[in-house]
Amino acid sequence: MFRGLFLILCLFGAVALRAQRFDFPQAQPGRCYVQCLVPDRYEWVSENIVLRPEREELVALPPVLVERRDSYEVRPAYVRLRAVAPQWEEEEVRILLKPAAYGAAPEAYVAVQETLWLQPPVRVFSVSEPVWESAQAAVVVEPAHQKVEVLPTRYQWVPQEVEVRPASRYWVRKKATGGCLEADPENCAIWCLVEMPAKTQTVYRQEPVGCDSEADEDCVRYTSVPAKTKPMPVERLLAPAQAIERVEAGQFQIITRWQLRPGQSALPTTAEARDEYLTLRRKVLRQEARIEADTVPPVYAPIERKVLVHDGRLEVRTMPAEYTTVLKRRLVRQGGYWTWREVLCEEKLTELNIRQIQEALKVRGYYSGRTDGVMNAQTKAAIQQFQREYDLPADGNVDIETLQALGIGG
Repeated sequence: MFRGLFLILCLFGAVALRAQRFDFPQAQPGRCYVQCLVPDRYEWVSENIVLRPEREELVALPPVLVERRDSYEVRPAYVRLRAVAPQWEEEEVRILLKPAAYGAAPEAYVAVQETLWLQPPVRVFSVSEPVWESAQAAVVVEPAHQKVEVLPTRYQWVPQEVEVRPASRYWVRKKATGGCLEADPENCAIWCLVEMPAKTQTVYRQEPVGCDSEADEDCVRYTSVPAKTKPMPVERLLAPAQAIERVEAGQFQIITRWQLRPGQSALPTTAEARDEYLTLRRKVLRQEARIEADTVPPVYAPIERKVLVHDGRLEVRTMPAEYTTVLKRRLVRQGGYWTWREVLCEEKLTELNIRQIQEALKVRGYYSGRTDGVMNAQTKAAIQQFQREYDLPADGNVDIETLQALGIGG
């Protein structure tokens, strides 16, 4: 081996390795270098796996009923009758009872009786009042309406394999074979590249398989809700008003008149003779009695009731997808090649240097042990953790990049 150089195999490999050639032309005397196999660099990332995809679902909206101050019919409309009496007019009449010539020749006249109507018979009406009864009636306070229900969807769990760590390779150091001719048997160590298969995690997603119904395709159920009623006082018409007709008897007077016998002629009269008259007042019908009818409007009383705005109905809504989170190992940087890095030579790695490294690691929270200047296992592990988090080769060697990252001059 060249003076001032030493070889450290840093990671693991997959076929038997032969000794590496020390062909590093940039090397300078008095400095130390390490040849490392650069590993693949991974990071753990979270990934959302769909358990239930975004979907459109039917959502049942309830019926809308609003409270409102309303009224109900206490008494229905009915026909009211009114009897109108006949209309009369009075007139005066003069009736000739005896002519003036009667006194000269009474035998020429004959007495005749006549009926004179002072008020003729007439048709009149009377009206009977309608007959009511008080009762209790069922008044609707909530109208009949329809409810709609969407039955819950049934799902089945379907397994799904999710790769959380890809297939990878790593080096495994084997013991030297018995036929090693090197003075140092470590120079005959065998490194084997081992294939690590991908690792998966089983995630169960949900797939719809119908709903809680006898017929899987019928996932909507409609229900008719009957109207709600409340007993309220009302008046019911048992018998309507009726018109009663009757004939009212007339008033008359029988009078006797003298008139010439048939075949007789009137005789001359004297100047003193006078006709004899009867003066009467009688009623003449101008308008017959009648029945007038009009409609009496219904009577209402206030009541609190619900009014239907709309029945229950369906609405299509887009339901968001549902996820679960898994941690996956993702390749950040491809390795698999050898590289040279400068490290602090062993003779330069003094107690003072190690103490500076321990102090720098402690300030950054990577080291909690004693600051004693000893490169112990705890210090080595702190260096490796620092190198991993600062994207440096995590081999625990104190290389120049690590020192610069810690703020220590190399």
